[in-house]
Amino acid sequence: MKALRIFFKIILFPISLILTIVVAVSEFLIEKCAIILNIFSFIFFLGAIASWLQYFFAWPFGEAGESFTLTTAIAATVASFLLSPYGLPTFFAWIVSKLDDLNDLIKSI
Repeated sequence: MKALRIFFKIILFPISLILTIVVAVSEFLIEKCAIILNIFSFIFFLGAIASWLQYFFAWPFGEAGESFTLTTAIAATVASFLLSPYGLPTFFAWIVSKLDDLNDLIKSI
């Protein structure tokens, strides 16, 4: 039984090494990309506010209730949420944490 465990450790060592490197690089990239995504999220949020104002109040120009403006407002709001810290960065951080859990499971064999 002990020989089988050692055999699996030898076989799974390269996978564990690759997962360790992938997790470390991914955590670094997620942290750095979240800063850039926050800036884009703010820009999309400002665009969403402008689109909602134009849709409801016809400000600064146009007619109130245009369907194109509503589509733009909804799209900008969704994009703003996806780029915010609660959107894509959180989703990818969750995936990386699951990869880290898998790496810990492999190491515990």
